[in-house]
Amino acid sequence: MKMRPLYLLLIILSGIHFFSMEKSYAQKKMSVHLQHKTLNDVLLTVQKNGRYYLYIDPSINTEKRISISTQYTDPVAFLQQIDNSLSYEIIDNTLVVTPQKDNAGRLFGLVLDENEQPVSGVVVHCGNGKKNGAALTDSDGRFSLPAGTVNTTLTATFIGYKKQNIEVGKKKFFCIHLEADVNELDDVIVTGYAPKAKNSFTGTAVQVKGEELRTINNTSFFDALKVFDPSFKTVDSRELFGSDPNHVPSQIEIRGQNSFPDISENNLRTETSLPVFILDGFEVNVEKVYDLDMNRIQSVTILKDASASAIYGSRAANGVIVIETRSPEAGKLQINYSLTSGVQVPDLSSYNLMNAAEALEFQKAAGVFNATNEGEDPGTRLNSYNVIRQEIMSGTDTYWLSKPLRVGFQHKHSLLIDGSVNNEKAEKEEFGNIRYSVNLAFGQNNGVMKGSGRTTYEAGTKLLYNSKKLYITNDLQFSMVNSDESPYGDFSSYTQALPYHREKDADGKYYRTLSLANVAPEGMSLSILAQQESPVYEAKYLNSFTEKENYNVTNNTSINWEVFSDLRVRANFSVSYDFNRTDGFISPQSFSYINSDDNTSTTPSVLYNRGKYTLSNNSSLSYKGNIVVSYSHSFGVHDIQAIWGGEVSQNEYNSDGYTLTGFLGDALNYLSYGVQYELYGRPSGSESMVRAAGTFANINYSYHNRYLVDLTGRIDGSSIYGKNQQTAPYWSVGFRWNMHNESFLKGNDMLQKLALRLNVGTTGNQNFSKSQATSLYTFLTSVYGGYFGALVSTLGNPDLKGQLTYNRNIGIEGTLFGNKFNFDINYYYNTTEGNLTDITIAPSIGFDSYKTNMGDLTNQGFEFSFSYTPIRTRDITLNFMLNGAHNTNRITSISETLRKYNEQISKDAEKGTANVFLFKEGESMNTIYAVRSLGIDPGTGKEIFLTKEGEKTFTWSADDQVPVGVNEPILQGYIGGNFRYKAWEIGTTFNYSFGADRYNYTLHEKIENVDYMVNNDRRALTERWKQPGDVARYKAISDNSVTQSTSRFVQRERMLSLTSLRISYTLPQSILRGRKLSMVKLSVTGNEIFYCSTIRQERGLTYPYARSINFSAYINF
Repeated sequence: MKMRPLYLLLIILSGIHFFSMEKSYAQKKMSVHLQHKTLNDVLLTVQKNGRYYLYIDPSINTEKRISISTQYTDPVAFLQQIDNSLSYEIIDNTLVVTPQKDNAGRLFGLVLDENEQPVSGVVVHCGNGKKNGAALTDSDGRFSLPAGTVNTTLTATFIGYKKQNIEVGKKKFFCIHLEADVNELDDVIVTGYAPKAKNSFTGTAVQVKGEELRTINNTSFFDALKVFDPSFKTVDSRELFGSDPNHVPSQIEIRGQNSFPDISENNLRTETSLPVFILDGFEVNVEKVYDLDMNRIQSVTILKDASASAIYGSRAANGVIVIETRSPEAGKLQINYSLTSGVQVPDLSSYNLMNAAEALEFQKAAGVFNATNEGEDPGTRLNSYNVIRQEIMSGTDTYWLSKPLRVGFQHKHSLLIDGSVNNEKAEKEEFGNIRYSVNLAFGQNNGVMKGSGRTTYEAGTKLLYNSKKLYITNDLQFSMVNSDESPYGDFSSYTQALPYHREKDADGKYYRTLSLANVAPEGMSLSILAQQESPVYEAKYLNSFTEKENYNVTNNTSINWEVFSDLRVRANFSVSYDFNRTDGFISPQSFSYINSDDNTSTTPSVLYNRGKYTLSNNSSLSYKGNIVVSYSHSFGVHDIQAIWGGEVSQNEYNSDGYTLTGFLGDALNYLSYGVQYELYGRPSGSESMVRAAGTFANINYSYHNRYLVDLTGRIDGSSIYGKNQQTAPYWSVGFRWNMHNESFLKGNDMLQKLALRLNVGTTGNQNFSKSQATSLYTFLTSVYGGYFGALVSTLGNPDLKGQLTYNRNIGIEGTLFGNKFNFDINYYYNTTEGNLTDITIAPSIGFDSYKTNMGDLTNQGFEFSFSYTPIRTRDITLNFMLNGAHNTNRITSISETLRKYNEQISKDAEKGTANVFLFKEGESMNTIYAVRSLGIDPGTGKEIFLTKEGEKTFTWSADDQVPVGVNEPILQGYIGGNFRYKAWEIGTTFNYSFGADRYNYTLHEKIENVDYMVNNDRRALTERWKQPGDVARYKAISDNSVTQSTSRFVQRERMLSLTSLRISYTLPQSILRGRKLSMVKLSVTGNEIFYCSTIRQERGLTYPYARSINFSAYINF
């Protein structure tokens, strides 16, 4: 207790010392050396030296020229010496410059955002704003308005920010700092036709801001988007395509698989329809979205149930993704530049291949070098063994996986320019103003396989005119994409190359054929050559290539007219032209034509069929237009929002192409060097036109903002429907209960929002072409005495109609603990009827297949999303997120044709490797079918099976196939966190999945069912049965009988991967002031850093996966 005076004394002395330091800093001499500079330059220099904010009265002419070289300690005294006709004050760390006159009659000031940037368009008023009026901040964030009474309040409001109320007192100048309102930013759901208030929205939607997407992954739109919605999946069922920069997703699912795959007599292609993509109000294809400059994205909304997407009718069965790009901002010219540059490193962690010594040991154990008959001398087979052994002892152990790979480099540059032309009379509402933006982007993604890459170019301009009643936008965009496929071919060929083969001869030339003859002593006889085509030879020496070019020009025009305060009319019109060209050349010296080193044939019939150049052109021209009338009005406690609209579209498609052969040399790789068309070939082409029209309506009624009803109806007509059904209706009904507005919950500090949603309705799908609903005829040349004939070229189905999906959803959402905890939980049950499927039919009819409606499906499951922000201050933010989803798919009925397909597959399974997917009622589309296995018999090394009746047998039978697993996770989703301290921010996101049954094709194809003369998984050597008594998972090494689908290869997966790891730093405004920079943000992002799974299976057999690290710089001028 006696020490307290001493503590108090220390505190006082410390305060005095601190104050003296502050004073000495303030009195520090500042240097100014300016020659023939403007007053504005002088003021910016003083601002920079003192680290002040700066307010200059708009009436002051700052272009006056000044030359000065001096030092100062007092900035006010210094400025008064330069120009004493002005008044200078430092108020709230702001240098305030005003005319030398009495300011008693007005209030003025500066409005800044959370980044200390001026905000234009902020409404500032004194008192109630009616008597004293209101002011809008200008492009520099300045405002001025008449002063009210002494006790009045100054109020600043701006969308997306919390309202600021400031007591005026005796102050005349105010520096107002706005604080972002997280809830208000999310208060509107963007549907593509008309925005809806979130508190009246009865559907299910996931909204993501463009900045949030770029934070997770700033190079891949789809990889970033799936983090925010676990029910959104880009499907690659065999994980073949890895990080291929040219693989545009062909299968995207939202809430499960809603369509049957296309099937043929012997083939199953598990492809489903894509969701519909809406970009700035108009439908675009998936490739347009794949190549879109992510820096242009303002927001993305995923519409998932009937209330959200029924308004899109026949296109919405697989969900709707609405993308909004940035609009020009009002105010002075702004230039935003962003650079993203990084590297991709191949991820080969899933491969477990044998080295050279292991491959030889495996072949020896398999009996490759044994005599043909027991007891005979192995002779020349033993020679082959000794040659390989000698190669291994000399150090040959070629790691073929590295040969086609590199560290991929990617970079993207994006430039956005915004500005406006303000009309002084706009404030009087007589005229409007014009805003404009220009966007330019260039990107290059060189993949991890040598020679592969994708280059994108984008350019566009957006003009916006707005006045009090009229809002007109015109957006013109051009894009070009060049893609190159790797000349090194499929990555799987490198996984098969034997490591004891050399890739080059003694002169450093690559072998065309990998063979023991390349290294064996001259004259030695070899029974086993272990011969393979060199996977690198063609890429090193031949000019084969595949190149693609895509061009797109799109112009969107939108007119929004406010007829009166409650009624708006919006009209949109779009014209879009796409052109795609693909060039592919196969060298006449390719393995496709010459299997050995012999290239001496001179026979014309041989030479004229070597080499191939394929050219194909595809183009489309689309016209789309719609008109939407929206009405909203409040009648006391009753609120009504309604829209009605109609739209029409026309799409014209053209394609042509041909294939030439007879290229006499590898270097002669252009069209003109071809001798003839491909055998039985000729130029071909097609053209088609599809027209569609639809009308829709939606009405939303709210009582006291507590009970809400939403009704939607739409009718679609299309020229692709069969003649027996030309239109299709769609509808939805939704309910919402805003429980937080009930009297028994109001005033609860713990609960800020709680709402219950329920909806039901229908959506559709039409993934077929006009020719599949109508039989087409081809006219023949004259026959039989000059009479013309015709044959049916396409067998149509007049009963064809779009599939129909019934959507049911119930959800609850809420905000708790002072806006710190947010949750959204949904349960859905969707039924799809009349699925569209390609069916193979008997060739005797004259057709391969036709499209028909068949089979019904259900998808049911739940989703949840939680976010918790325990700390949110100006300097520190800490946030955690967790989401998850589970979906169960069921086939409720199948047509007779699918039953026949199942029978055919079962018959084929007896001849070779069985298909593990069938279509059976009551089971999932993802059910795995196989014969149950009890494992490998320790005594014989043979597999023991269970029949359907549960009896043991050594004989595999397709009739004994039963469901042995379902490839559907019990739960999958993402978990992550983000921490910000002042200018620093760090975050991470993990992807998790568990409970799915996977069929491990690596076990099936690289451990059993192996080809002894290619490389295989190391487990084929270490874990196969070798002798009686061995307890092993796999059959005997010497047993090379065909292994059929068996439950031994079905494994339960638990997976965790690091999807995103990022760190960023934003330069403080004190550094940027006076440098003509308003924002500089630097970040480093790592994606797919690691992948852990309980299943060891090769991934990326077509193109390997990669880990990426990217550096980004965002600079605003």
